[in-house]
Amino acid sequence: SGINAEYGDRNQDGRLSFEDLRQGFNKSGYRISGDELRALVQRFDMDGDGALNFHEMLTVMACLQQSNQAKDDLLKVFNAMDANGNKQISKKELQSSMALYCDQHLSDKEMDDIMAQVDFDNDGYMSFTEFAKCIHLFKK
Repeated sequence: SGINAEYGDRNQDGRLSFEDLRQGFNKSGYRISGDELRALVQRFDMDGDGALNFHEMLTVMACLQQSNQAKDDLLKVFNAMDANGNKQISKKELQSSMALYCDQHLSDKEMDDIMAQVDFDNDGYMSFTEFAKCIHLFKK
């Protein structure tokens, strides 16, 4: 089996062109910019034909699935730390979480230093986006 019209291969040549992919992502509700899509094709187009064949598209789908699972896992951790459920982590919630989950009992001064590094928009809280960025930085 290969790629067919159901998967967005409009001319049924067994490949997904940039335009096929753009329309397919839009149709599925997955937001991706033109630059991101070009980078995706460039990264996964192993035979260099400027389009994705069935095997290349399977690789893309596996990576997207893995990325979505990682985001779901991060969200579970974030929600566990967000004690009051307001979709943001306060300094006190972070301090409590560090003590509970990491056995790190940090002073208010230490917490101020940490919040200064992770609260990118300086609103006094860590959003999920800020949390995810921090986790990504620590993974490197």
